[in-house]
Amino acid sequence: MLYLCLSRACAVAELERSGSRTPIGVEGLLPRHLYTYEVALDRVLDLTDAEVRASIGIEIERLVEGDHTTCRALGVAAHALGFRAVRTPSATGISEVLGVFVQNIGQGTLEPARAETWTILSDLRAPT
Repeated sequence: MLYLCLSRACAVAELERSGSRTPIGVEGLLPRHLYTYEVALDRVLDLTDAEVRASIGIEIERLVEGDHTTCRALGVAAHALGFRAVRTPSATGISEVLGVFVQNIGQGTLEPARAETWTILSDLRAPT
């Protein structure tokens, strides 16, 4: 599984969230490399769509809560059904994330390119 943020702000928020959960903090997680991806996939389960969530009986709050049980179960089911990825709101409240089932991408594309290197905390706030 490859987790991608759909915005730089989301990537920063996800790093800060991870850092807040460790004794070493965000600074201890640096340096980090930020990559951009060219992604072209079909069969994406889009949980940002209210109609899709309603059709499977899941509320948005369950997707962003601290307990990952529901998200993991949805991921297992989506993978088994042959979805290429799952799009969902970020638990940070900023933008969205795309969880890509790398082994399921089929004819899709997933091309990375390094965009930035974050070595100090101020790099997270730098304009791009």
